[in-house]
Amino acid sequence: MSDEKNRLVEGILDEARTKAGKIIKEAEDEARLIAEEGFEEAMKQVESEKRSFRLREHQIALREESAKRSIDRLSELKNMDTAYQLVSEEVERKIAKLAESGEISPYLVSWIVEAVVGLDKKSATVSYSVQAPVTEEMLREAEERVEKITGGSVTLTLADKKIREIGVVVTSFDGKVAYENTYSVRVRRYLKDIRKIIQEENARQNNR
Repeated sequence: MSDEKNRLVEGILDEARTKAGKIIKEAEDEARLIAEEGFEEAMKQVESEKRSFRLREHQIALREESAKRSIDRLSELKNMDTAYQLVSEEVERKIAKLAESGEISPYLVSWIVEAVVGLDKKSATVSYSVQAPVTEEMLREAEERVEKITGGSVTLTLADKKIREIGVVVTSFDGKVAYENTYSVRVRRYLKDIRKIIQEENARQNNR
């Protein structure tokens, strides 16, 4: 083969090699770009999954905290109800003991006065229980104390009908309005104060 033909063939081969090199480089570049984009996309998906997981984890933590608060609150309310029941029972025992010993009379007079002032009537009847009777002498004392408090006189008489609980029920003469001052009503009337005391005691016990 002549030198000229050799140069021609060599030129063609060189050009082919150059083109092949470009093609290979472009292919490698494209493959690398695809790999990088794929990696970036994969990383984005990983980050997205991480964020989603953290969000779910946070939501679960919030639900757990909410459930814990609910359980604690229910437990606190249960403890408060138990404590309130114990207070009510203790009051009932003490009232019954005072009634049995005959030492409840001063309390009944005070309850009558409170009921009469609350009723705000010039005359009224007073109902009482068999366990803790009210006497005429107690009514006269109550009338005097009401007059000192209000500046006006009041007439009280004993009602024929008895009540079941220890305490008094003061009713207007026409029977339209009444003021109940039995021991259970009085305990309920001070429910807010009793619960406050129980809450404060619970907090004090928990902080120990």
